[in-house]
Amino acid sequence: MTDQGESIGLVIRHDRDGDPVADGIVRAIAGPLVAAGMRFVTRSVSDEESELRTYRLWGRVGGIAGVILLGVADDDPRIRLLRQIDLPFVALAPTSIEVDYPAVLVDATAASTALLEFLESRRADRCVYVTGLQIPEPFGAALDDDRRATEIVQTKDVVGESVRVAEGSSGPTVIVVDDDHEAVAVLGALEEHGVRVPADVALVCWSDSLVCQSSSRAITAIDRRGREVGALLGAAAIAAIHDDEFTTVAAPAPVVVVRETT
Repeated sequence: MTDQGESIGLVIRHDRDGDPVADGIVRAIAGPLVAAGMRFVTRSVSDEESELRTYRLWGRVGGIAGVILLGVADDDPRIRLLRQIDLPFVALAPTSIEVDYPAVLVDATAASTALLEFLESRRADRCVYVTGLQIPEPFGAALDDDRRATEIVQTKDVVGESVRVAEGSSGPTVIVVDDDHEAVAVLGALEEHGVRVPADVALVCWSDSLVCQSSSRAITAIDRRGREVGALLGAAAIAAIHDDEFTTVAAPAPVVVVRETT
């Protein structure tokens, strides 16, 4: 059995549960670690303080050679703590902040850019982003530059609102939703109301997943490259515990995977 000292730790906050991109990243991290004969240790916590306590515990009792951080922000308290307890780490960080530590860098606007380029090729009269979540700032900022009429609708009833948008549109329309399960529900509701998909309304999911791929009609979605990002993080974690110099690597750009709903 591998020495526990050759383990990489990852703490996952509950607010990431169910995120298909985060899920893909976490699953893919293990590949390079297992290939290198290392263990991948995960812990699930509810908040930031619980996460910090986990790092202090790992630093005190040993057994964890390095840590992977998700969702790093400017002046992140986790980075300060890990440096204080001398625990090597690699981070998933946005390109918008400066880093002086090992990191895989993700452009927060890249998915928006990929979607907008795809929408431009569709030449739809109307694009509506229907979301039950807080609107991601990069997505909204990118939409401001779009030349077509683009709308953002926040609602607790994504399915019902999507049907209302479709029935109220007089020309080709694209509806974008966040969640894969919502996308399946929206597709079913549109078809029940006699809306032709994609002839009348095209449907795009913000994050690709097996649910989108295996729906009764495969749903067009943005592949945000979670598997590739996870593999990069795993490899970077191995390098971080063995190398003194830090390196950064850019995450691959998201792509729109065209399927039956567009």
